[in-house]
Amino acid sequence: MAVNRRWLGLLLAMLAALAASTPLWLDLPTPRDVLVIDQARFTANGGAPADVDLPHAQGRRHVQGRYRMDFELARTPTQPLYLFIPTFSYRAVVALDGDVVLDTGADSLVPGIMLGASALVPLSGRHVAAGRHTVDVQLDVPDVARGYLSALYLGTAQQVAPYHRLRVLVFEHTRMMVLACQLLLAIATLMVWIYRPREPLYGWLFLLLVVSTASYAGLLADAAPDVLDWLPHAYAFSMSSVFILHVIALEINGTAPPGWLRACVVAVPGACLLAMASGVVPAPALMIGVVAPVMVISPLITVAISAWGALVKKVREAWLLLLPLCVFSVAALHDGAIVAGMLDGPFFLSLYYRQLLVVAIAVILMRRLGLSLIRLDGANAHLRQRLADREAELRRLYEDERSEAARRVRSEERHRLTVDLHDGLSGHLASIIALAERGCPAGIERTAREALDDLRLVIHSLDIGDRELAAALSGLRERLEPRLKRLGVDLQWSMAHLPEVSGVTPTHALNVLRIVQEAVTNALRHGPASRIAVRGGAGPQGGALIVIENDGAPYVNTAAGGAGVRNMGRRAVLLGGALQIEALPGGTRVALALPPRLDAGRASPAPSGPWASS
Repeated sequence: MAVNRRWLGLLLAMLAALAASTPLWLDLPTPRDVLVIDQARFTANGGAPADVDLPHAQGRRHVQGRYRMDFELARTPTQPLYLFIPTFSYRAVVALDGDVVLDTGADSLVPGIMLGASALVPLSGRHVAAGRHTVDVQLDVPDVARGYLSALYLGTAQQVAPYHRLRVLVFEHTRMMVLACQLLLAIATLMVWIYRPREPLYGWLFLLLVVSTASYAGLLADAAPDVLDWLPHAYAFSMSSVFILHVIALEINGTAPPGWLRACVVAVPGACLLAMASGVVPAPALMIGVVAPVMVISPLITVAISAWGALVKKVREAWLLLLPLCVFSVAALHDGAIVAGMLDGPFFLSLYYRQLLVVAIAVILMRRLGLSLIRLDGANAHLRQRLADREAELRRLYEDERSEAARRVRSEERHRLTVDLHDGLSGHLASIIALAERGCPAGIERTAREALDDLRLVIHSLDIGDRELAAALSGLRERLEPRLKRLGVDLQWSMAHLPEVSGVTPTHALNVLRIVQEAVTNALRHGPASRIAVRGGAGPQGGALIVIENDGAPYVNTAAGGAGVRNMGRRAVLLGGALQIEALPGGTRVALALPPRLDAGRASPAPSGPWASS
């Protein structure tokens, strides 16, 4: 609690210092070594003249005051002279020796914004002749605040023009820059709000920027001459901004604004505008009795809300808003004191320092946007990391599954080959035993050779990989060629035009080799053939075609052939292909058609052994 009191004391001291230094902010330098006119005769609304010192603030509002000042030139100057008026309020008509030399009524910046202005009037001709001259300044002051006129300065351009340009920059160009910045910020806030509608602070800030521009309604004086009559309505409309400030401060503190406060944004200004339009209450009375007190007191309430958020709720963003709020509150107190007649001067500071408050709110919102983007980037990085981890895990699982699938395929292939080997080799051995028991040595030798060939065929197929069907057939040729040569059979072998077949497994290769081997064996048994041709070529639909032709006895289809022919057909079906056996005029033709890719699921072993031979 002691810490909160210390911070509160520091805040009050800072507020008091700002309030005390407010008049110094407008203490701009004045020309030196020039003629100073600081005495005048003042006449209010045609009354009796009175001697006043300049600068001078009129005693009451809505006064057409006339200031008459005399000065004397000892000699005619060699350089052009200028009459410099540092500060005057509202519309001013300046006459020199009865000639009007300046009328600010056509300048919308002066009456429109309802602030003080500066003027530099060039003098020439009889106005700069040696002798006594009279300057008349008439101020037309509305009901907002009292009229004000500073001392006048007479000098050359080098002596007074820099001071005039400084005041034009500070008091006029700055106003327009503030308006331009406010409009640009409103557009930027609107765009952010459109893309982030769930952030109500952007909507409230946009509404604040739009509503507060009502105080610039006087800029339309050139286009709408009667706009000055509507200025009280514009200020009443802009009163919504102070309630919007309450809402923004509560939102920054993390507190939901109550419904009645949000209703005040529309209800209070609406009631004032309705009272003005109906004529129930005069506009000046509403300006003095309602609009001005609300515009002065409400910023202090906003300061209290932000101080509560900064000191009690420990909201860091509330500190960013607190100092600009204090400055703006001091400016509002200063303006209220001018309207109440407690301070002299035509300058309303709240117009200048309001932009500091708006910029502070924009900084808070941009900070929130930046933090949300940082959190979004962090979330995206986290999601990317999780995605990368998931992809790595999926790759690992895929590799494991692939390895497992390959292991299963190898296991199934081993099982199939084992079954094929068992069926074939066991059948041959059984035949050898039976022949041995009957005492047939020639049959034993033939059957043993067939068993050896069958075993070599199975072993050779184990080394066959994908797309190596031509290599498997080449190995078969190497084993068949010496055997056929001993039998006097001419073997013609050509696989140069055999297309590449994918999906080849050892079982696939073994089935193809058994079909070709069975076709050659049948040609030797049933021919007997003297010439056997084995050719490879392109088959239908991009597949492969293996043709075995012999010049033996033509094929005779006796009920779809024997067990060997049926085995060949089953193996062709397991390969996903088709087998065709046809008789030729001088022999038999066996054609095995294979698809471009063999199906692993079809590679099941078929019965083999001596009963597979016809």
